[in-house]
Amino acid sequence: MIYNLLLFLLSPLLLLYYLFRLATGKEDPVHWRERFGDFPSSVPPRAGGEGARRFWVHAVSVGEVMAAKPILRELRKRYPEAFLLLTTTTRGGREVAQGIADASAVAFFPLDFPWAVGRALQHVQPDAVLLMEWEIWPNFLLAAKRQGAKVAVLNGRISDKGLRRGLKARGLLKDGLGAVDLFAMQSDEDTRRAGLVGVPSERAQTFGNTKFDESVSMLSSDERRALRTELGIPEGAPVWICGSTRDGKDGIPDEELLVAEAAQKVRERFPELQLIVAPRHLERVETVKAHLPGAVQRSKREQGPTLILDTFGELGRVYAVADVAFIGGSLAPWGGQSVFQPLAQGVPALFGSHMNNQRDIAALAIAEGVAEQVEGAAGLAAAVCHWLALSPEQKAETAVKARGLIERNQGVSVRCLDAVEALLEA
Repeated sequence: MIYNLLLFLLSPLLLLYYLFRLATGKEDPVHWRERFGDFPSSVPPRAGGEGARRFWVHAVSVGEVMAAKPILRELRKRYPEAFLLLTTTTRGGREVAQGIADASAVAFFPLDFPWAVGRALQHVQPDAVLLMEWEIWPNFLLAAKRQGAKVAVLNGRISDKGLRRGLKARGLLKDGLGAVDLFAMQSDEDTRRAGLVGVPSERAQTFGNTKFDESVSMLSSDERRALRTELGIPEGAPVWICGSTRDGKDGIPDEELLVAEAAQKVRERFPELQLIVAPRHLERVETVKAHLPGAVQRSKREQGPTLILDTFGELGRVYAVADVAFIGGSLAPWGGQSVFQPLAQGVPALFGSHMNNQRDIAALAIAEGVAEQVEGAAGLAAAVCHWLALSPEQKAETAVKARGLIERNQGVSVRCLDAVEALLEA
């Protein structure tokens, strides 16, 4: 097919790019063989489809891994003896995935060369392949289907950029889309977009967002106090957390520069402000540090009024000490990062106008009165001051509303797995 012809023609460049990443330290030097279907000993081969059920769950990066957590938890509940393979594409995703107890093994997803995906699938022999959000790799999907696996896209989402690409590549994606048995989409708009890129209407349904089901409990008052002490936050000091900040794009500067400008204005009114910045990509830490004068690093166990959270997997918990949160990737046009984690801790969320990847939860949060859209450093500073100035009673009311929004929309993972079970039993 045309897809494989293009893949063949581009393969020398793709392999050179991969080797460049390996040589420059941007690629994992230990587990690189997994990219070519050579899985580690933690993924034992399956002989002839025997034994307990096997599920292959794929999540590209950190956000998709977080969306996969409740799916893996529900799978483990329903199939206690099952082998649950969790694959990722990025190193950051793998780091987070390794901390998920419900996964039997973690590996990198193979490149979509026929021989690589064929080798991996022959080794794993899954009963079902569950792809988080929107991962359409034609060779992998067709090989999985030929092997007899049921294939489902869960927590399906098509961004504005993804829609444009999907419409252009509709012919190339046709065979891959045809190999998928179920598209469980996040919203009616995502379901509509799935149809536009070629998904048959009978295979796409709206299920909701599995991130609502993420097992995040609000920290108790004692736990919050202990965490504040651990982070070196003085008693009574207001806390502003900026999560998953991104580099600049399309003429907009790095978001940390805008945060630094806003923080300077906020400190004129709240001089004891504690600012915590968690960059989306940890390879940017030195750049972020240069943008934030006097900043210290969490990884070095340093403490100070401006802290860079340069560790994996802590942000969701650290949000609990915040009075207000800013969602990165939204002032610069990256589409916005997750709003779920601060809301789950009862913390109001601020974000810029570029939230197309999070449009539904952003709209729900604004309507609920637990989020606010801002423009630029000045708008960000004004909004932070507004939320910091709330009375304790108003902050408590906001926390109840934020947590209530999360709880009312839970149950998506159960519905998704009900549908997967129906496929397996058909």
